[in-house]
Amino acid sequence: MPKVKDEKKVTDIHKAAMKLLIQTGFAGLKMADVAKEANIATGTLYIYYKSKEALVNDVYEHTRKEMVSVLLDSKNAVSGDFYKTFASMWLSYFNYCLRYPEKMIFVEQFVYSGLIDSTIIDETEKELKPLNQFIEFGQEKGIFKPLNVELLKAQMQGAVHDIIKVIHKKNIELSDTEILQCLGMSWDAMKRTF
Repeated sequence: MPKVKDEKKVTDIHKAAMKLLIQTGFAGLKMADVAKEANIATGTLYIYYKSKEALVNDVYEHTRKEMVSVLLDSKNAVSGDFYKTFASMWLSYFNYCLRYPEKMIFVEQFVYSGLIDSTIIDETEKELKPLNQFIEFGQEKGIFKPLNVELLKAQMQGAVHDIIKVIHKKNIELSDTEILQCLGMSWDAMKRTF
């Protein structure tokens, strides 16, 4: 009978791997260093993950699912009001990235790296389908710019990521008013102007 994974160990391994991946990149990541950082034996790490690639893919998949869940939480949907729905999604995602900048940086670093298994990338696209539909419906209603949906998603996500990076790098504390102004800039970038 296979050993059941200890969720605390998995969490510790994920945190350690993410920290080291951000510091060293994939090429510099060593399983022994992950084990040491997670405070477990290297052999134990290999019981959980057969390779560095398997570990990175699992960390990415877990983190991505968490981020998508925050973005597409059903509480964000405000029936018939595009701005309120957009604002709720944007603020949820912004607050998540503000609270967990290391997760944001990790996903951003590895999503386009070619290291993530293509099935996980395909899964992500399926999970983001409601966001695509929201944007497409907004385009049909003349609310969002008639651009490729991928470009609009990149604008929405990129704005949040860059703001979070500046906040952390420059040690800036935003007021609620400034956060809403950042939201407004993102909305203005996506909405159609006539």
